[in-house]
Amino acid sequence: MDPVLIMADDDSDHKIERRRGPSTSTLSFSGIIAVAGLLASGVATYNAVQNDIASLKRGELYQERTNERLSEELKSVRIEQRETMKEFNEKLDRIIDQWARGRKQ
Repeated sequence: MDPVLIMADDDSDHKIERRRGPSTSTLSFSGIIAVAGLLASGVATYNAVQNDIASLKRGELYQERTNERLSEELKSVRIEQRETMKEFNEKLDRIIDQWARGRKQ
C-alpha cells in the first residue's frame, strides 16, 4: 500500500484540517463585479445597436435623397431628349422635303 495512506491509518490522533472556501463577502464582491461587468456589456451592446440603427437611418435618408435627385435628373434628361428628337425630326423632314423637290425638277 501507499505509505502515506498507511501513516494516516496508523495516526488516528492526527486532526484533518479542512480547507475553508471563499467567504460570503468574497462571493458577494465577486457577484457584484460579475453583475457590473454584465451591465457594462449590456450598455455597450445597446449603444452599438443604437449607433447601427442611426447609421441605417442616415443611409436610408441618403438613399431617398439620391433617388429624388436621380429622378429629377431623369426627368430633365427625358425633356432634353424629347426636344432633341423633335429638332432632329424637323430637320429630317426639311431634308426629305428638299430631296423630294430636287428629284421632281
